[in-house]
Amino acid sequence: MASPANHHDTAYQQSSGKLVLLLVFFCLTILVCLSAAVFYDYQKKTISEAAQVNLTMLTNLKARQVGHWRHERIIHARLLTANRDLLNSIASFSTQRTPDRANHIIQSLTPALSDSEDHAIVLTDALGKPILSVGDNINLETHIDPKPLIMALERHQVMFSKLFHVHGNTTGYHHGHSHADVHTTHVHMNLIAPLYRDGNPTQEVVGALVFIVNPEQFLVPLMTSWPVPSPSAESILVRKVDDSILRLTPSRHMVSPEMLVSAKPPKGYESPGSRILAEKEGVFLGYDYRQVPVLASVKKVDDSPWYLVAKIDKNEVMAPLFRIAAIEAVTATLILATAGLMMLLWWRRQQALYQAGYYQQQLQHQMLSQRFDNLTRFANDLVLLVDAEGQIIDANERALDTYGYPEGELKTFKLKDLCDLSQQECDLFWEQLKAEQGVRFETMQFRHDGSTFPVEINARWIELDRGHLIQAIIRDISERKAAEDQLIHQAYHDPLTGLPNRLLINDRLKLAIAKARRHKTQAVLLLLDLDRFKNINDTLGHAVGDRILTTLALRMQEALRDTDTVARFSGDEFLVLLEDIRELSDVVSLAQKLSELVSQPVIIDGEEMCLTTSIGISVAPEDSIEVDQLIRFADTAMYRAKEKGRNNFQFYTPDMNAHAGRRLQLENNLRKALQRQEMVVYYQPQVEMDSGRIVGSEALLRWMHPEHGLISPSDFIPLAEETGVIEEIGAWALEQACQQTVAWQKNHPELKIAVNLSARQFRNENLVDDIEQILNKTGLAARHLEMELTESLLMEDVDVAIDLMNRLTKLGITLAIDDFGTGYSSLSHLNRFPIDKLKIDRSFVNSMSLDNCGIARTIITLGRTLDLSIIAEGVETDEQRQLLLQLGCPQAQGYYFSRPIHDNAFSEMLKKPTILPNS
Repeated sequence: MASPANHHDTAYQQSSGKLVLLLVFFCLTILVCLSAAVFYDYQKKTISEAAQVNLTMLTNLKARQVGHWRHERIIHARLLTANRDLLNSIASFSTQRTPDRANHIIQSLTPALSDSEDHAIVLTDALGKPILSVGDNINLETHIDPKPLIMALERHQVMFSKLFHVHGNTTGYHHGHSHADVHTTHVHMNLIAPLYRDGNPTQEVVGALVFIVNPEQFLVPLMTSWPVPSPSAESILVRKVDDSILRLTPSRHMVSPEMLVSAKPPKGYESPGSRILAEKEGVFLGYDYRQVPVLASVKKVDDSPWYLVAKIDKNEVMAPLFRIAAIEAVTATLILATAGLMMLLWWRRQQALYQAGYYQQQLQHQMLSQRFDNLTRFANDLVLLVDAEGQIIDANERALDTYGYPEGELKTFKLKDLCDLSQQECDLFWEQLKAEQGVRFETMQFRHDGSTFPVEINARWIELDRGHLIQAIIRDISERKAAEDQLIHQAYHDPLTGLPNRLLINDRLKLAIAKARRHKTQAVLLLLDLDRFKNINDTLGHAVGDRILTTLALRMQEALRDTDTVARFSGDEFLVLLEDIRELSDVVSLAQKLSELVSQPVIIDGEEMCLTTSIGISVAPEDSIEVDQLIRFADTAMYRAKEKGRNNFQFYTPDMNAHAGRRLQLENNLRKALQRQEMVVYYQPQVEMDSGRIVGSEALLRWMHPEHGLISPSDFIPLAEETGVIEEIGAWALEQACQQTVAWQKNHPELKIAVNLSARQFRNENLVDDIEQILNKTGLAARHLEMELTESLLMEDVDVAIDLMNRLTKLGITLAIDDFGTGYSSLSHLNRFPIDKLKIDRSFVNSMSLDNCGIARTIITLGRTLDLSIIAEGVETDEQRQLLLQLGCPQAQGYYFSRPIHDNAFSEMLKKPTILPNS
């Protein structure tokens, strides 16, 4: 034996264990990564949602504060412009610009400066030209934006200007006095309030008050403040101007105040500017003017064209998430490293256990192998040693040779891998094996080349050392199976032709009928009977007949479809089953084709054999749905085909049953006709042509049926031939004729009697002995008995016929060829036959005339040449008698002289010297 049987199993277990560990570690890695990803996604979503909520709340709060501040400033300006005392002072100052009136205006406006964040108020005329300022010294050209000033005067609206960053030297006009230049840098904003005549907004604008607002007191601190320290968060007030955005408050990320200018938002991505141009509010992720990803919120300040934008860099928002991700990565790495280390330690321990088990099994298998070698190594059967899991652990030499596997490769298989069994069958086998000590079953097994062979497996548990194993003894049963298959084939097939036999065709016919009924089609049965095939067997022998049957069977098989069946039903009968037929015209075509195939010559040993067939056809389900009835109906139709002259086909019709029933009744009655004394012998006189004297008679058999009356020989003689009754009836008729002739010879000593021999009688080996006994019994001299034979009967087997005729002539019997000229004998054969008389057939006599009597003349000449007697049959007129006399025919019989008559009538006729009608 080779290496231990479980070496492959141990290696396989180790490999499987390693694979399982890797799979578990892989699954754990996937699980940890998925958990981290889910937690990361959850944290990302939570942080993002919290940042959006906080940013929305902050934006809403600041927008409300800005709106409130703006509203307060507008109300304050409107109240001041509605002061009639101030309006009157301004009107007087407009007409007379005296210091007193200017002081009065300054006194009215100064309280407004002390209570607000305005650091100057400028009075302008109706055209927007400054005429007076109150508060800080300012440079009117740099501190007043003329564009919104003119717009406010034209629209009669209180309006804010943009923010200004003013730096450098400024001069002002205060209380009508000029002051020294002051170097300042600050942010301011104009609030422009139009002045109306009489304080009515519907009246003429007489000027405006321009409040120089200091936004750094409230607005800018509000924008630059943030709830928590943030390196990137900011809020800005902006305004949409056409397709640009105007920043109203400075940005923390701008490097210089000049950045407070109008700008177009960048294209290609979403930004606060693009949202404002689209007049959209809300929180979104986009990019700011730095093209940095931000989380931004846009909110429109109520009742103003201003938008408040609050934003914070996305990286700052997600900074906590990055820290969480880092913590997750470290945690997952620690978990996987710990799990991997534990699995590695476990694997090493298992590997050590596997190794120890392997060496223990190796020792055990060595002992097992030695014992197994002694018992099974050279056994003739295949022997496998299998463990409890079905794994092959050893095999004998016969198994290795049969399966074609090397020993090492064979041990990689389980027993079920070699068997052609389903999983369910394998499970049942193991259950039976566990429940019993042994189990036996048959299956197919696979060789290395993929081929299969049948086996019988005997499996049982055996105890070897410390192991409980299965010993499978496997026997190749190919020869037994082949013998069984051959027996089954022989049971359902004809041994000669190999065609299905009667049993198989019955089963297929049953299935075909069911299929035809289910699919609304037809199943057609054709019964073919070879015409006169028995003559071939009797004359040429059964060996020739078998070769003919084999040839015809092959022809029919080749002519049919794959779905059709041809079977040998009996000796010379075949059944053809056609399935799925929709048109009976197809059946007619096939029947004609089969007839032509059969009629084609069959060459046996260089000789051509020609046959014909009669075919009967029945159809299911029209005729019947019973198998036996369909076969019987086809048989009935086949007999009708034979009655119609053979070599044709007939479909079954219901009236055939009546005909077949009558035929069966006749057959049954025919068998009892002799016992019931229903058979009668009639006699037709044979006369000399010139004198009319009776020289003999022909015995003709008649059947006097009690119901149907006198039945013609043409109706019952063929039936008697087929049933074999003809031998008994023929012997009786011969005896009656001989006995009657002996009685007539008392007054007419030279009277002869002629009796016909049927084909069946002629083939009877005891014919000569039977005739001799009858002659001895009746006392008739053999020379007064004439036996009539047909040409076709003699030509079936010339040598046999000559031998039998010689035996008859030795008795002294006269032989005559009946219906001469209608057969197919040759002159050479005719010269060999020991015959005494030729009978001219009635067909030649009936067709004779003065100009057409060549055949009759030839036969008469031939008879004279061969020194044979001549007699003509079927003479019915005196003209025919005269022609025959002129041709030299000496004797005749026919209706002209007398019909066949009863023996008593014939006795009366013998009393006359002549029976010529004219005498």
